[in-house]
Amino acid sequence: MTNKIKVSVVGATGYTGSELLRLFLHHPSVEIAYLTSRQHEKTPVAEIFPRLAHVKDLYVTNTDYDTLAKESDVVFLCLPHVASQEMIDHFLGKTRVIDMSADFRLDDPAMFAKYYATQHLKPELLNGRFIYGLPELNKDRLVGADAVANPGCNALLVQMMLMPFSGKIDRANVSLFTGTTGGGRSPRDPIDHPALAGNVRSYQVNKHRHTPEIIRTAQITEDQLNFTPTVGPFLRGIFATAFLQVQGDAKPDFSAFEGAPFARVLDKVELNNVISTNYCDISVQEGNNGEVIVQGAIDNLLRGAAGTAVQNMNIMFGLDEMAGLNLATPVWP
Repeated sequence: MTNKIKVSVVGATGYTGSELLRLFLHHPSVEIAYLTSRQHEKTPVAEIFPRLAHVKDLYVTNTDYDTLAKESDVVFLCLPHVASQEMIDHFLGKTRVIDMSADFRLDDPAMFAKYYATQHLKPELLNGRFIYGLPELNKDRLVGADAVANPGCNALLVQMMLMPFSGKIDRANVSLFTGTTGGGRSPRDPIDHPALAGNVRSYQVNKHRHTPEIIRTAQITEDQLNFTPTVGPFLRGIFATAFLQVQGDAKPDFSAFEGAPFARVLDKVELNNVISTNYCDISVQEGNNGEVIVQGAIDNLLRGAAGTAVQNMNIMFGLDEMAGLNLATPVWP
């Protein structure tokens, strides 16, 4: 491909939107068409994000959706749940779409209603219209796709951890720690700094919204999973441990990771080894009484959100899968 891809981001001022912007500024095959937010009208990017003071002639606007569809090769929707359902008709069939919300991740309207406490507005789109954007699972289907649903951040990590044992799990007990940016940029008491400084807090135990994504890929049922997500006093990253009871002497099958540039199977997993990168690190160890212990780590804003979205875009357009994502080494210390 010789011409650059014209990309637009709806909801560009949130954590995920700003991380997409950071990646696009260094992507060799991308031209930024529009960055939009309802709260801004031609506001310089440098005014919203002072760390980008060196970026000139780039603005956040309130451009209408039809213009975005007409003048973009792909639109990234970084919006709250349900909001994408309300506007999706402006984009489907008119440009390519990568949705960062949960609106099109599931294939069952009843499951969506159960976990998101609202009826789906476009249930007809949950029957395969969107490709689930987990590259290690659906890379072939992502090639040439025009509508992709990006995975949830916690869901992506736990799916990667359980995928080597998919279809062979009798029970999975998963304990997960995530940073405060996973809750988005808007202030919310449970994840505000004063509430979490020197503290950890579990939330949505066995009720987390990412559960349907996890059980679908792992080929287990809800009652075979105990899922305890916990938020801690750090900004970025997700670290999880899964204690698995597997069938017989089932061994991990890492074939899905073969040729996957951002999946690393290691002897030891540490959060600092993935922060500021698009890598997902996995380790597998034998536990007691026949259990298997799987640990994993990702950067929630990159591999858990913007990084995977760009990876999906690269695959969709036939680009090098690592384009714009070759963040080879994490920040340390």
